[in-house]
Amino acid sequence: MKKIVFIAAILSYSLCVKAIDLPSYDNGDDTTKTVTLETVTVTAQQREQKLQDVPVAVTAIGSKFLENTQTTSLEQLAVFVPGLNVTIQTPHRPSLSIRGLTSDEVSPTAQPRVSVYYNNVPTSRASMALAELYDMERIEVLKGPQGTLFGRGSQIGVIHFISQKPVADFEGYISAKAGNYARKEIEGAINIPVMDNKLMFRAAGLYSYHDGYVTNLSGGKLNGKNTFGGRFSAAWLPTDNFNINLTVSYQKDDNPGTAFMSKRYPNAKGEYDIFKYEASLDEGKDWFNRRDVFGTSLNMKYYFDNGNYLTSITSLYNNTVDHRWDGDGSVAPAIDMKEMDDARQFTQELRYNFSLNDKLEGFAGLSYWQEKAKQSYWFGPNEQYMAYLIFSMPEYMVNPDGSIGYPMPTLPSDPMLGPLGGMPLPTNHEELSLDKATNKATDAFVDLTWKITSSLSFTAGLRATYENFFTEHKTDAGVVPSMLGNLLGTAPNFFFAPGQAEMTKDFMSVTYRTNLKYALNETSSLYAGYARGRRPNVLQFNSAGQGETMNAENVHSFDIGYKLIGYQRYQFDVDLFYQLYNNFQSSKWDGANYLVADAGKATSYGAELTVKYAVAKYLELFGNYAYIHARFDDKDSDGNTQEYAGNTFRLTPENSFALGVHLKASLSDKFQALFTPAYSWKSHIWFEDSNDKQPENPDLARLEQDAYGLLNVNLALKYMPTNLTLSLFAHNLLGEKYLIGAGNTGMMFGVPTYVPGIPRMIGAGLKYIF
Repeated sequence: MKKIVFIAAILSYSLCVKAIDLPSYDNGDDTTKTVTLETVTVTAQQREQKLQDVPVAVTAIGSKFLENTQTTSLEQLAVFVPGLNVTIQTPHRPSLSIRGLTSDEVSPTAQPRVSVYYNNVPTSRASMALAELYDMERIEVLKGPQGTLFGRGSQIGVIHFISQKPVADFEGYISAKAGNYARKEIEGAINIPVMDNKLMFRAAGLYSYHDGYVTNLSGGKLNGKNTFGGRFSAAWLPTDNFNINLTVSYQKDDNPGTAFMSKRYPNAKGEYDIFKYEASLDEGKDWFNRRDVFGTSLNMKYYFDNGNYLTSITSLYNNTVDHRWDGDGSVAPAIDMKEMDDARQFTQELRYNFSLNDKLEGFAGLSYWQEKAKQSYWFGPNEQYMAYLIFSMPEYMVNPDGSIGYPMPTLPSDPMLGPLGGMPLPTNHEELSLDKATNKATDAFVDLTWKITSSLSFTAGLRATYENFFTEHKTDAGVVPSMLGNLLGTAPNFFFAPGQAEMTKDFMSVTYRTNLKYALNETSSLYAGYARGRRPNVLQFNSAGQGETMNAENVHSFDIGYKLIGYQRYQFDVDLFYQLYNNFQSSKWDGANYLVADAGKATSYGAELTVKYAVAKYLELFGNYAYIHARFDDKDSDGNTQEYAGNTFRLTPENSFALGVHLKASLSDKFQALFTPAYSWKSHIWFEDSNDKQPENPDLARLEQDAYGLLNVNLALKYMPTNLTLSLFAHNLLGEKYLIGAGNTGMMFGVPTYVPGIPRMIGAGLKYIF
């Protein structure tokens, strides 16, 4: 480790010397002649604008920045966006948090708080939200309620992925990477003009693999990656004022299982330290995370003139999930679970953008969204070990040396158990619970900007939504009856009582926003705004199969900010926000079900800051900072003391920052070196809204993560005449040990599990651009 840090220090020092002493190689690229930041145009308000002209808090990350920082995942991206936090235990259940509000979906009718868009198409259901960051044009992150601009599901913000579009030139690239944990990655793209400025194709693909960084001593690896992604895009311009864009994308994840590890139980070596990255999960079982996402979108625009045009966006997305995990994190076969999901989404949007006499501009339109979702949970416990958890005797499940404990073949012969005492406990009970939903929404929306003077503008928007949710629940009795279910009231099952039920509900809602923007000059502006956000009602079934409808969650958000982009050399953004929540939708365990719960009222406020500065043609500095004070109120709307009074929102660091440098140096007239170190830091976080420290086991179970920082480094050598680049990179170079999850399924039985974060990852890559 010391050798790596020493070598990095010598290289960075050498770069500084070379940057000062040697001239840059002129290959005709303006970026080597002038001192500028990467120019990123945004479409946050459904039209192309400069960043400083958008009166909302938005962060835009361009393709050059992604490459310079070797940012290939949403987790890595998040550190460069103040107010955004991302943790990923499994690819189908990412936790996306903006300004402290985390997007969790525990029911097929539950809708996200953070909306994810992919080329103007919503892909917000958690199981289809993650996308590999290859051949990207830019990524925009909008913070605060965006219901008017992006519709339902964007209660507290939007993450918008925009991939590279076909262009009129023949071009492309290919790259290959290798590294520790048997990492191998191949990525490429090719752009082919078929008819001059009329028909263009672009194809891009990625294969990314690395072994799991946690070894399961019972066999296999955990927390690995095996992902394939492909994208085909076509652009057709039949006339000068009409264009058609088709995008077809596919991603397949075939990853090993997640390392849900216990701190209560030792592994097979008798060790309790999860940061030795060795687990002991059930023997002879295959743990996995499998996911498929296939999407097609058709975007058509007809221009009447530059400011007036009609847009039609049609999309169809399919997604499947198959995930199996060890819920107790030990060698004992107590909690063995599987989740199987299937989701299909169709959207159609018609939008008319207009501009009248340079005084009034905006858009209006209609949209329709339909989703069919299925969510199945399979549970297969060995009740001879599960019984130790039910009777609060977990210490007997695993021996101190890490070997499996002696089974409990029968229920205790205790008079309190009545006739159940002494009854045999099955080893092979299985049960399956299925929830289906058909969700529909029709929207009408309008958003207007009035230029009152040359400097002052007023924006107002409104979206009216009609929703229809239908959901049904079915649980069959297991072939082998559960004995423990007789104690829980769910017999002949354990987790889910047999039964069948359905619900249907209709809802009407309105979200809106207003903004004032004052342009101080051509490079800077002030803005202030208010927006109402909403997360729709949730229809769900508890462990007894009884249906319930949770209230819609509402937020009133106030923002004030300042933006400055000077001479394309320096950027300074600051935003202050204050948010009030009603009917806060938290999550908690209800028996054996993880359900939405009404946590009452909550308040959050804070500040977000972004700074970029192109100091010289060889040096660029960048950084950001976020302060988020997000707490549950002491009293609810009726003046009653709340269960979570004073608690901090889950997965929310109060303070976080990132600092980085991009250094370029011409080593000769043909070689250029680039060095980009970036350090990010987060303060303490809780993993549950309950802020549960597990006081009954204070030494074993802390559902929190102390402050920690990560250092990522990219060092590249570019051969200018052929656009060939060799890179050396490292993520978590300092080997920081941190958690990305705590609690999980085992928490409801007093045996929470923990997921260690990614250790040091190092590698090398070669990229050729043609």
